[in-house]
Amino acid sequence: MFAAARDATGASEVVVELPELARVRDLRIALESEYPQLAPLLSRAMFAINTHYADEDTPVPLAGEIACIPPVSGG
Repeated sequence: MFAAARDATGASEVVVELPELARVRDLRIALESEYPQLAPLLSRAMFAINTHYADEDTPVPLAGEIACIPPVSGG
């Protein structure tokens, strides 16, 4: 978790259970269910799996690092 997502969960890492063959869209749904305070951020958040940006159809691996990157602003 980064920035506002870390602030909303109070943690830099969280654990969620996903079904086998889950995709990023499933991860987004699971996070919103487990951490409702993330809901405002999740619709616009990006995800990266092992340092590569992932789209909604990207499979979530059984092992690896998944980053939730909320929208940022500034200049």
